[in-house]
Amino acid sequence: MPECYEFEVSLSGVEPRIWRRFLLPLKGSTFADLHKAMQDACGWWNYHMFEFRLTRGYEHRIAGIPSDEDFDMFGSTVKAADLVPLRSFFGKEYKRCLYEYDFGDSWFHDVKLLRVIEFPETFRRRLVGGERAFPHEDCGGVSGYERCVDFIRTGIDTLENDPKGFREWLEGWHPESFDLEATKAEFDQDIPTRKRGTRRPSRA
Repeated sequence: MPECYEFEVSLSGVEPRIWRRFLLPLKGSTFADLHKAMQDACGWWNYHMFEFRLTRGYEHRIAGIPSDEDFDMFGSTVKAADLVPLRSFFGKEYKRCLYEYDFGDSWFHDVKLLRVIEFPETFRRRLVGGERAFPHEDCGGVSGYERCVDFIRTGIDTLENDPKGFREWLEGWHPESFDLEATKAEFDQDIPTRKRGTRRPSRA
């Protein structure tokens, strides 16, 4: 039977915990596949740079989006995510890594390999669990997320006197809202949860 990875991803610096759990095939999957799975499972929009590392520092970079400035900025180069197989990193020695999305808001995710299992069928990916909504895109990092949570709870925006505009910008986002079955239906078929291309202005 085909083997697959079972990953659990949780957002750093936020309580209560926000997490997703999904399966990816062991054979042929790359860090680009892991990145895309995380974007769709977590509800991110894939607008920003990303990188996988062992730590928050840039000494141990695993995969990401390479650029000509990589060496000058961080003293090392990063490999293109679509060229780095997951099996080249995850195994006996390494069971977890960090994923940073959006170098401005700096959303750090703890990526943990729970186990490698055999599955009776072949698939591209499967979402199996999760809780709570990941932050609203471009909300301004952890402090911006807390601002959004407070606004949903109180109806008061601590930074701007425009509650109607802020509510419209949030587009129905709620910190406790996560529909596993609806997300799973799209994720398992590899349908993006949001059409990429039209970008909203940030309110951070």
